[in-house]
Amino acid sequence: MNFGSDARGAFAALRRHRPRGPLMCMELWCGWFSHWGGESAARDAGEAAGVLREVLECGASVNVYMAHGGTSFGGWSGANRAGAEHSGALRPTVTSYDYDAPVDEYGRPTAKFHAFRAVLAGYAAGPLPPVPPAPPALGAPARVRLDRWAPLGEVMDALGGAEAEGPVPPSFEELGVDRGVVRYRFALPGPRGPRPLRVRGLRDRAVVYVDGVRAAVVDTEEGLVGEVAGPGEVELWVESLGRVNYGPRLGETKGLTGGLTHGGAYVHGVRARGLRLSALEGAGASAAVPWRAPAGDGPGLYRGSFPAPEPGDAALELPGWERGFAWVNGFCLGRYWSAGPQDTLYVPGPVLREGRNELMVLELERAGEPLARLDGDVR
Repeated sequence: MNFGSDARGAFAALRRHRPRGPLMCMELWCGWFSHWGGESAARDAGEAAGVLREVLECGASVNVYMAHGGTSFGGWSGANRAGAEHSGALRPTVTSYDYDAPVDEYGRPTAKFHAFRAVLAGYAAGPLPPVPPAPPALGAPARVRLDRWAPLGEVMDALGGAEAEGPVPPSFEELGVDRGVVRYRFALPGPRGPRPLRVRGLRDRAVVYVDGVRAAVVDTEEGLVGEVAGPGEVELWVESLGRVNYGPRLGETKGLTGGLTHGGAYVHGVRARGLRLSALEGAGASAAVPWRAPAGDGPGLYRGSFPAPEPGDAALELPGWERGFAWVNGFCLGRYWSAGPQDTLYVPGPVLREGRNELMVLELERAGEPLARLDGDVR
């Protein structure tokens, strides 16, 4: 059985189907997913420990999900679909997979850990071993000035895959993009007056430019960009926000799956090119990018260096930055997003090194303060 409450009721249901055999809770849910733009999922420690006690009183075995919170590094965070049938709006999961677990994302015991430990102590053959110390933290805060920059188009030219051209837009999968962004380019016919420009079958979010000027951000499967005249050039930077991890839409494709319509008619002919997140990993990626001083706060790839005299676990803060991904020494920490509820990214101590370290930030909408911060004093 899998459940998060009412252990006796769940095991009674199991006994109606299987009168004999062992009782097992394979997933005792001690927390839940947190989604971008939503509230941070949390569960009272005493309530969760009470359910654990109920499971053990039933004479059952149990696996706590999650016992240790984790992190979806590299953009591997998934998503859920809203609604009872799991077919509604996409709800992307935050980078942290802390899950309000007894051992948190940073490897530290929480109040829930100690509440669970008190329950389990009653079933132990002897005294429990001491609790291990927390992993070492960064010795002193580090500030990173992001003083080098390259626009998105030039990053795509330097690190993107081959460009595909055809009558309809290809999916992420057809372009070989598992995690990352795809740039779609369309030419609107003309001359013609302003007509509704619509995005069809979008998965999951697009920043839309018309003749080089940002026109809209679309985050629904069917979205209106606005009234646009022709001729014109339309460019869409589409990002996958995470793949559905269970339900009827498991395995759905990503990208611009329907196309672009202008005045109700489909615009045929598209050039598409993908930028995989993995293309920015490792030391070679930074060397391939044509860096320069930042020009405003627009989208692009930003870079800065910082010392770490005493490497250890830390949290990365990017004040005012909108949405994108961050790398430390070529290791992708995952997605950040001002929508919250997550406001920092976990930096594992082994990623840092004594001496010079490099931070790269791929901002897809609007950059914030040029100073980032790494801090080992994580609350």
